Parts: sequence; C-alpha cells; structure tokens
Amino acid sequence: MTVEGQGHDRDGGAWAQRFVDLTERRYIPLLIVSLALGVAFRLLLVWATTSPSDPLNHLYPGYTDGAEYLDNAQSLVETGVYGYGGRPSAFRPPAYPFFMALSLRLLGESLTPIRIMQIGMFVAMAVIYCAVAARYFGRAAGILAAAFLSIYPLFAFMTTEIATECLYMLLESAVFVLSLALLRPEVHPGKGTWLAFFAGLICGAGILTRPNMFIVFLFLMALIVVGGLWRRRGWRAWLLPALGLAIGTYVVLIPWMSRNDRRFGAPVITTNVYYNLFRGTFDLVEGIPQGTSIFAIFRNHRVVYEAEIENVCVKRLSLGELESERNARGAALAIIRADPRGWLWQRIRNTAYLWLNLQWDSDILHRGPIVLFAAISVTLIYYFLLVGALLGSLSLWRSPQESRQRVFVAVAWSYMAAATPTVLTFVGKRYRVSMIDPYLALLACAGLAGWLRRRRQDH
Repeated sequence: MTVEGQGHDRDGGAWAQRFVDLTERRYIPLLIVSLALGVAFRLLLVWATTSPSDPLNHLYPGYTDGAEYLDNAQSLVETGVYGYGGRPSAFRPPAYPFFMALSLRLLGESLTPIRIMQIGMFVAMAVIYCAVAARYFGRAAGILAAAFLSIYPLFAFMTTEIATECLYMLLESAVFVLSLALLRPEVHPGKGTWLAFFAGLICGAGILTRPNMFIVFLFLMALIVVGGLWRRRGWRAWLLPALGLAIGTYVVLIPWMSRNDRRFGAPVITTNVYYNLFRGTFDLVEGIPQGTSIFAIFRNHRVVYEAEIENVCVKRLSLGELESERNARGAALAIIRADPRGWLWQRIRNTAYLWLNLQWDSDILHRGPIVLFAAISVTLIYYFLLVGALLGSLSLWRSPQESRQRVFVAVAWSYMAAATPTVLTFVGKRYRVSMIDPYLALLACAGLAGWLRRRRQDH
C-alpha cells in the first residue's frame, strides 16, 4: 500500500473513531437532535403540502383512502355507528377510524391534529427502533437509525397522509421488539408468557388497523413454538407463551368479531379480504385492461364495488357485504383456476413492483417537474437503502460477534417476508413503506455501524 493510501486509511479510521466515540458519550443528545430534525421536517411537510380539511397530500395526491377513513370516523362521531353515514359496515378495519373519531370529537373537525399525532407516532416508533438497534449493535447504530428514520422521505411523507400506515408502523415496531425479547434463551416461561400476552394485545390492535398483521401473529406464534422445541426446555417454555399470545390477540379481536357476527351473520374481521383477492385478478400493475369497465366486472360477478359500499348516501346496499365477500371468493378462485400460470406471473410482477418501488401514478407524475423529481429521488434513495440492507445483513451474518445479531437479522427479514402476501392482491407502495422499509433501514444502519466499529478497531 502507498503512503498516500495509508494516510487515507488513517484518516478514515480516525473519523470512524471520533464518530463512534461521540455516539457513546453523547447518545441521548444526538438522539434528541436527530428526532427533532425529523419532527421539524414533518411539520414543514404538513404546513406545505396539506390543508386542515383535505385528507389528500397536495404534492402527491395518489393515496385516496383518507376520504373513506374520514367517512368512517364522521359516522362514528355523528351517529355512533361504524360505517358510512350511519350504515353499518365491516369493509375497512376499525382501529384507525376510531383514532380519527377520537380526534374529531375532542379536537374539532380539522385534520391537522391527526397529522400532528402521527408525527408523535413517528417519534415513538423511532425511539423503539433506535433502542433495539443500540442494544444489539451499539449506540452508533442507534444514532444512525434515528438519523435515517428522521430524514427518509417516504417515512416523512406518510405522516402527512390520512392513512393507517403511521399507526401500523408504531404497533409493528412494538411487536418486533417483543419478538426479539421472546427469543432470548434466558427468558423465564412466566415472563415470556406475559411478554407474549402484551405482544398479542398489540397484534390484535394491529390486525384491526391492517389485517396484514395477522401474518405477523402467525409468524410470532411459529417462532415461539419452534424456538421452544429447538431449545428443549420443556413444554412450558413454548406452550404458555403461545397461549399468552393467542389470548392477548383475541381479547382485542373478539369484541369486533362479535359485533360483525351480530350485524352481518359471521365473526369476520373485515369484508374486503376476498374482495381484494378478486380485484387483484384483473387490476394489474399496468392497470385494468383497456376497454374493460371495472363496474361491469364487479357487476357480472355479483360483487359490490367499493364505490357503492363507501358511498355515504347509500342507505342500503344492493347486496350484503358478507354475501358480496363470498361471491368475491368464488369469483377469484374461478379466475385463478382458469389461468393459474397467468395469475402466478402477475404475482411475480407484483413482487417486482413492490420491491423495486415502481408503482407510481403516471397522471400525477406528469403534473410538474417537482413531482417527477421527487419520485425519481425517493426511488434512488430507496435503492441505496435496499443495497445497504443487503450488504449490512451479509456483514452482520458473517460477523464473529454473538449469535443474537444473527437472530436479529433473521427476524427482521422474516417480518419483511410477512409483508409479501400483499402481492396476492394488488400492489400498494404504502404496504412496502410501512412493512418493509423500517427493517431495511435498521439492517443498513446496523451494517454501517459495524463497518465503522471495525475501522475504529483497526485504527
């Protein structure tokens, strides 16, 4: 190596040493500054791109579910009935609209307080993830995670949206930390049971926010059972926590399912599961085939389209939600059986669109150069994040450190895998942002912190 190269290495090692030492000495101040910058960034976005009465983001109004959640919340406030204009519904899960209704009741009709509370959810989520990153990989990883979570554009954008993602991300962060705690071999079965019970309560709330959390519940249950059997610590080590998880989850779900059993005749969590599976058979990544009317497709299969279900002026649907859901199940399975290869090919395309951040509304992108520049920029940032997470995972897995870092990597990728069933329906960028990107960020930051720590040691 040349003298110049050795000098560069010394300079890099000195910089790494100063950074790691600074995070060790000033962890709390650095964490507060990082999160404060994230809060300021989000407050600026709320001020610049939203209005108190409009659920849409004015810069990129591509996520339109906010109006429907607002209808659910207003129905709760005005009539005491969860649904649309006083008509009962189970089409959308209730947790987020209940949160909105609480804000509307206590703080008025403005949507700004909801967005401010979502910024609070970001802070809570970031604190949880930073704490677990610091515990497993050192304080440098915690500070890097805080900085990235604060400035990552898609996370910041989500706090401006009237959508379930902020609440879901907070709940999943808590379940993730409890999952890691349950996998520690020294956890006593009694303590593990209580940890699993609290994880179950949060899973239940998550399922009522987005039903995708049910996959996380099943995954966590499998982790508990397989982990207990693998360690051969007796049946109490896995059966009691498994029961705790199940009881905690269904303590939250049963009241809602009982309500739906009384209202609709079946203890369902939501009536849009098979609806989305059916819609995904023809609502493809490039859109609905030209010359095809989505209204005609739904009508021909006797499935009620969401425009009717979510119309507050409709007091009685042409077909009940439960019967429509059953028809959607039959129609979806018939279409899949008719062309299984074609359906599988579209799921592969959905997966590519999900992981490569390709789903953009072309009509919105052509509204102006700012929107197009923002879309290209966040996509490139996401690609750097994805590559960083892959390299970080490989580095952490090959590291000679204790095995708990490998457990972290495995659990993080398992949580990301739990989001993959969304490709069975139709792709939504928000699904990836809320259920995949946080773990990519943690792994990338942990890998970078490990590299800095090695440079420091070499220096």
